[in-house]
Amino acid sequence: MQEQISQGQLAQAEEDTIGPRVAQLANRMKVKQTRIAQDCEISRISVNRFFRGRSEIRATDLVNVLKVLGIDLEQEIQKRLHLGL
Repeated sequence: MQEQISQGQLAQAEEDTIGPRVAQLANRMKVKQTRIAQDCEISRISVNRFFRGRSEIRATDLVNVLKVLGIDLEQEIQKRLHLGL
């Protein structure tokens, strides 16, 4: 028998993924999903599902989404490697 998932469990699952946190950042910065999708060359639907914690995106797409939001993940990694962290 398949177990039902409550709204609370679904909300917790969404909080446990990075997508909703990236969505919060985008909202605070007032960056629209449409712009992210266009700049990253992915569908707005994919961005929306990722933001809601309903699906994952490729690592390269995540790096690009973060760049649109002003976070250069590759640069941060290089910086930490250079500092010996």
